[in-house]
Amino acid sequence: GGPWRQLERCRSVQSRVSRSSRTGLLFPVSHIDRLLCRGCFAKRIGAAAPIYLAAVLQCVTQHTVEVAGKISKENKKQCISPRHLQLAAQSSPELKQLLRGAPRHRGSTVPCSQPVASPRNKKKKRKSEKRWLRQKAAAAHVPTPASSK
Repeated sequence: GGPWRQLERCRSVQSRVSRSSRTGLLFPVSHIDRLLCRGCFAKRIGAAAPIYLAAVLQCVTQHTVEVAGKISKENKKQCISPRHLQLAAQSSPELKQLLRGAPRHRGSTVPCSQPVASPRNKKKKRKSEKRWLRQKAAAAHVPTPASSK
């Protein structure tokens, strides 16, 4: 084997560094590479293709979440809801064009009801109270035998 075997042992001792960390991305480059290979999009896939796709996906996601965060702050909410993401996609012309074929769920506006304006629920009557009221009403409508003579 010679010196090449020693070189291989040194490489195995060194810690492995992912392609995502080498490129400085947060999105998984290896996972995207595997999906591109399994997807049968092309016979051959270049080494830079998954890196570029991961960078584009990360950039689009970052922009969407930024705009959705601003919208949630305007609505005085701390969490980003799906509605905020949808409004972010509709407000940006680039995102709107990118997502024009995507299905939209719950496209209508969410009704915001004020607690003061909504009517209060009345207390439900118990079965025994209902029975007592029915008996009282029935007794009032039944003619007495003395009055029928």
